[in-house]
Amino acid sequence: MANNSGDASQRSSNNNGTGSKDTEIIVANNDLPTTTASHSIHPSYSRSNSTIVTTSPAEAADSSSFEKDPESGLPVVQEKTADEILAQTVETLPLRQLLPAFLGVALTMFMAAVDNSIVSTALPKIGTEFMASNKVELVFTCYVITFNAFQGLYGKMSNVFGRKPTVFVAMTFFVLGSILSGVSQSMNMFLACRAITGIGAGGIFSLSNIIIADLVSIRDRGKFQGFISAVFAISALVGPVMGGAFVDKVSWRWCFWIQVALAIITVPTMAIMLKLPRPKGNIWEKIVSIDWAGTFFMALLAVFLLLPTNLGGNLFPWNSALVITMYALAIPTIIAFLYVEARYAKNPIVPPYLWRNRNVRTLLCLNIFMGMTFWSLMFYLPIYFQIIEHESATSAGLTMIPLEAGIFIASNVVGILVSKFGKFKPFIFAGTATAVVGIGLCLVLADASSKAVQVVILFICGCGIGPLFPCLIVAIQASVERKDLATVSTLNNFFRMTGSGFGVAINGALFQNYLNNALQRSNVPQEWAELAKSSAQRIVEIPDEEFRRVVEDIYLRSMKTVFTALIPMAAMMFVLTFGVQHVRLNAKTAAPPTSSADEKEANSTSTTTTSPANTPLAHVTVTSADTTASAAATAAEMEEVKK
Repeated sequence: MANNSGDASQRSSNNNGTGSKDTEIIVANNDLPTTTASHSIHPSYSRSNSTIVTTSPAEAADSSSFEKDPESGLPVVQEKTADEILAQTVETLPLRQLLPAFLGVALTMFMAAVDNSIVSTALPKIGTEFMASNKVELVFTCYVITFNAFQGLYGKMSNVFGRKPTVFVAMTFFVLGSILSGVSQSMNMFLACRAITGIGAGGIFSLSNIIIADLVSIRDRGKFQGFISAVFAISALVGPVMGGAFVDKVSWRWCFWIQVALAIITVPTMAIMLKLPRPKGNIWEKIVSIDWAGTFFMALLAVFLLLPTNLGGNLFPWNSALVITMYALAIPTIIAFLYVEARYAKNPIVPPYLWRNRNVRTLLCLNIFMGMTFWSLMFYLPIYFQIIEHESATSAGLTMIPLEAGIFIASNVVGILVSKFGKFKPFIFAGTATAVVGIGLCLVLADASSKAVQVVILFICGCGIGPLFPCLIVAIQASVERKDLATVSTLNNFFRMTGSGFGVAINGALFQNYLNNALQRSNVPQEWAELAKSSAQRIVEIPDEEFRRVVEDIYLRSMKTVFTALIPMAAMMFVLTFGVQHVRLNAKTAAPPTSSADEKEANSTSTTTTSPANTPLAHVTVTSADTTASAAATAAEMEEVKK
């Protein structure tokens, strides 16, 4: 590296023969020894050792070459950030270290995403076997409630206990829930088992994003998030087809037992290939530091908001005491959650100052409507093709391929472009606009004259939603400091899955309400109407062809209410894009912190050294142990200079 002057420089050197590089930032002053901060580029994120290197005043005699602060007269630090050094992450971090770790994350994400998509094609059969088709929306709601309830907890646990142990805890819940789902003997048991699966899936999704942020710089994060989105798209493509094959040829129960086989491959891969050290410290102090109260209120809030939305108009009237009470309890729960986070939590799940960040607010709201739109499509399209188009479960899964192909192509291409140009907002604009068009065209799916038209419509939907997967997570991570990366990564998933729960529940309520009312108004005999409501697949058992066609037409119009409701949800994504502020992905410093008393207090009491959000955590290690004492001594010396 070039020197700033003959006496002040930024240097690189090898670190004890390990092959990692150290960047040294030298601050020169005539009256004090020069201070050098050393950061090791190495695939771990331990902050337990850091060194302050000093040189004599003679080595830095000419401080006049430094630009000085006009107020204090102190020289300005000429710093070379880790992001500059790691402008090309793949080139800087050896592929033998990056690719195995990334492969482990990708396999874990694949396992959880297959579970998401494989269920949709099995639900009609499950509802029929348990004689509970009116409860199929609850399958997704129970999953989402626990998925969201533990999102924040996983983020904090990974900071306290380490990423790797926390991932294995999540995978344990996930596999256990999958096994139990496969042996369920009733719909209520199945719902409880899906809730257990959601506990694990919530950790897998959130920790995958956090680990990628640890391994990769912000500039390249779009590219790697694009790859993860592609993995998600592949799993969403494979899931419905595989699920349909199990339903048609074997049993729907294999849709869940297959997760055990995937786990046998994934768990050893993660154990061997993901090399991230565990933070040190007292276990009891770590447990106490977790925001248990915030986690409790977050779980309650998910229940009080999502469950009545699904139950209302379906299993209970909207004006029933249960539905009204749960909605009413959501208000004090929100107040209690915010109060605990602001006043009592030492390590809050959601630090209050984050809400003052415009990008965080906007992007989280955008995630809500993205979740509503995407998961409603994934949930209802297979049902539509099986009920309205009379396709088998396998055929319905194959029909979803154009949607997933669009997501696969768009997420990959956009992820690479984000890394290349360092911009995400234009791609969010393009994606949301395309999604509005594609979802609007879904209204004519049933009127399409050929399969080719259906393929084009679904592909457009995929091309609209695909860019949002890499762009939204990169945008929100780029908008905060390093210390908040785990928090915003979990919030990103929390709000998206909250939106998905609301979307499926709201659209399920619209579907069931329209279906029930239309069947009551029709001349279909009560016995056959009840048969149609209990199981859509049993419509074919209606002996009278005329009445059967009436019921099928009612189902079609009920499904169109879902597609109609999705249009304003997609439109809200586009509108919210105008509120997103651009953040340079190749910035040399962290995104400007939100100026608030809360954040200043958080920074002043924090015991963890923070680094810019655009610096990959896996690339910043320290090289000796007395960080606090050395830093304090240096700070005291610098304070004397000010005086």
